[in-house]
Amino acid sequence: MHTLRTLTFLAITATLITSCKKDDDVVEDTHVHHHGTIKVAYNFVNEAQPFTLDSTVADSLGHKVRFTSVRFFTSGYAIEDDAENTVADFPANYILVDAALASNEHELGEMEEGHAHALALNLGLDSATNHSDPTQYTTAPLNDATMHWSWNPAMGYKFLVLEGRVDANGDGLVDGSDPEFVYHCASDDLLTETEVEAHHDLVEGETFTVAVKVNMATMLAGIDVASNLNAMGATPVNARAMQNLAASLSTE
Repeated sequence: MHTLRTLTFLAITATLITSCKKDDDVVEDTHVHHHGTIKVAYNFVNEAQPFTLDSTVADSLGHKVRFTSVRFFTSGYAIEDDAENTVADFPANYILVDAALASNEHELGEMEEGHAHALALNLGLDSATNHSDPTQYTTAPLNDATMHWSWNPAMGYKFLVLEGRVDANGDGLVDGSDPEFVYHCASDDLLTETEVEAHHDLVEGETFTVAVKVNMATMLAGIDVASNLNAMGATPVNARAMQNLAASLSTE
C-alpha cells in the first residue's frame, strides 16, 4: 500500500511539473498591433489626358490605333519599406485590370502602421496559378474563361490582352475599313515583376489607396502594329508589350 501511495504521488508530481513547464513555454504576444488598410486603384491615361476605349493613340511608326480591349492580370502584391523589406504581403490577391470598367479599385488587405515606400506586384500569374483550371474557380477573376487559352491549356492564362484597329491605310482615321489587331501575351516566361512608388506613412485605422496610372501612350512603344496584326503567346511583340505595360505604370 505504501508503495502504491508513493507511485501515485510521484505521478501527480510529474504531471504538475510537466503542466507548469508547458505553461512556461507559452510566449504571449505583447505587441500591440495598429493596422490600416491598403487599396490599389488603376487609372488609364493617355499622357496627361484620361484614356477610354474611344481614345486614339499611336504606335512606334505613328500609325493611329484605337483599342477595343485592354485587360491584364496582376498578382503577387506586397508593400516594401525604404530598405526594400516586405512590411505587408498580399499573396492571395489576383486582379484583372480592365480599361472597359468604370473603376479598377481593389482592397488588398491590412498593413501595420508605418512607412509604405513602394507597392511591388507581378504582371501576370505565378506558374501554379497560371496552369490551374479556370473552371475550378467560382469567383472572379480566375474564373474568367475569356482570359484563358482553352484551346491550348499548356499556355495557361492570357497575361495581357490588347485588341483593336490600326490605321493601316494612312488616311488619319481609325474606322471599320482598317484591319483589326490581336495581341494575347501568355506563358510563364512573360511573368513580369515591377513596382510603383507609394511614399506614404500609414496610421492606425486609415485606408490608403495606391493610385496607379496606366499610360496607354507608351503601350505600343517599339511596336509597328500595322505590320504585326497578330501576336500570340511569347513572341518578341508579346514580350515588348509586357515590357511596355510595366513601363506604363506609375504613381506620379
